[in-house]
Amino acid sequence: MKRDLLICRAGRSAAWRLAVLGIIGMLSGAQAGALDLGTPTSRTPYDAYLGPLWEVLHHLGGAQPDMATVNKLVAEDRAFRYVFKKDQPYVPQTPAETESTHSGDCKAKALWLASKMDTGKIRFVVGKARAESTMSHAWLIWEGPDGWLILDATMFSRPLQPDRMSPAEYVPNYSYAPGGKYIHAVAAAGAGKKYGDHL
Repeated sequence: MKRDLLICRAGRSAAWRLAVLGIIGMLSGAQAGALDLGTPTSRTPYDAYLGPLWEVLHHLGGAQPDMATVNKLVAEDRAFRYVFKKDQPYVPQTPAETESTHSGDCKAKALWLASKMDTGKIRFVVGKARAESTMSHAWLIWEGPDGWLILDATMFSRPLQPDRMSPAEYVPNYSYAPGGKYIHAVAAAGAGKKYGDHL
């Protein structure tokens, strides 16, 4: 049975969740609030599903939007209805579809926001909004004028400061940027298992 990697309907055992929280605690002990930017990787379990993502990332411009523009876009994206497509659980819908329907799931909202920001200083992240969650989540991180910010228009209408988040919030597994793919601490810690079992 396939695990629902992006929308994360796959449940986790209590022991697994405690192990993840322990890893997060160890990794964040010296750097509470620091954003895990990951390390480059050649592949991720999501690669086969991310055609629409790469289409957007490879066409992003070099602009750097100002904070007022980003705040406006995040608020606009937040107002879109949350709609999950069961027939496409892994593939993000295109930004054009998200805009025309004013709806989408977390993947669609993050991808729409990336397309509107039109900057190479973003990453599309797949992870957990809360470490103990049984569902995965997608959001953006953006290297703004004053450092990295979390952009999650599925749950918030404004950018979030990573240093104000607990180590158990916005826990990345994988991220994708115009220049490559990244694996993050929690996913890397489980990498000794059979490929994909740690997700």
